[in-house]
Amino acid sequence: KGGEGVSETKRKRDAGQALRQVEIVLGSCPAWNEASLAKVEALVHLGRFDEAYGLTTKLIRRGEGQNSDLILLRARCLFGQGNLDDATRHLRQILAGDPDHRAAMTLLKELRALGRKKEEADAAYKSRRFEESVPLYSEALGMCPAESSTYRAKLHFNRASANANLRKHEEVVKDCTEAIKLDDEYFKAYVRRAASNLLLGDPDQCQEAVRDYEKALQLAKTEEQEADIQRKIRAAQVQLKRSKQKDFYKILGVSKDANEAEIKKSYRKLALKWHPDRHSNSTEEEKKVAETTFRDVNLAYEVLSDPQKKRRYDAGVDEQDLDNPHAQPGGG
Repeated sequence: KGGEGVSETKRKRDAGQALRQVEIVLGSCPAWNEASLAKVEALVHLGRFDEAYGLTTKLIRRGEGQNSDLILLRARCLFGQGNLDDATRHLRQILAGDPDHRAAMTLLKELRALGRKKEEADAAYKSRRFEESVPLYSEALGMCPAESSTYRAKLHFNRASANANLRKHEEVVKDCTEAIKLDDEYFKAYVRRAASNLLLGDPDQCQEAVRDYEKALQLAKTEEQEADIQRKIRAAQVQLKRSKQKDFYKILGVSKDANEAEIKKSYRKLALKWHPDRHSNSTEEEKKVAETTFRDVNLAYEVLSDPQKKRRYDAGVDEQDLDNPHAQPGGG
């Protein structure tokens, strides 16, 4: 992998040098199609797909629409932008005119196999077979050419979504982080990562969630999205404050998306473990710890097993105000 990284760096450096040289040529001969085609190739190697695609459109308007080298580069641009279907359509166009075009045939086989694997993963996800979908997305990532950061980001996000349904939030955070590295304006990835960090619940993770929601707010494209993210920011700020105080979920050893049965099961186990009768032969210090823990466990269960109290607690109402139906978050 280290060698691959060096090779990739050299390839981009060479492409950058080629781009500078061809732009000098085009400065003198702007209508030279061969030079423009060389510029497209350099841009593709640099991952500047939008710019390269725009130039292919200009070349097609200049009468280069039957140039298979141009159509191949256009297909690579489309895949680089995350548009696999249109990329394969362009490759089929090349092969219709030249069935022996090796580069087009090779890339078409790769993209078709990748598309089928993603469809298989998506079908498992839509059928709620999340355990099955995760390794399928992993296989698709292994098949996905590195040049399409957009498509790879999408696969990372889809695997994160599957793991979110499996409540594997550490894995969700990892995949969303990878997706954001590949596409730093991936709105859904920021929102998904924030939600999982809140469910993990440590102060640092809650702080990260607030930052992710603030970034998502900058990327929001509609008033509805803005309003939703602003609500999420307020809730995350409440949870950040609470993460530094007594956490009933942590006391019971359950996640913040735990269901009623999980809460009850954990409570029974902990209540049995810390019941004072089981510590009658312990030291005075150990008895005090057991009594305090037993009291906290009972208080946590009293709140989290009561739907109304739990809703107020989750909304950020202070512990001492949970019996007040009119209490507001933060003691208001």
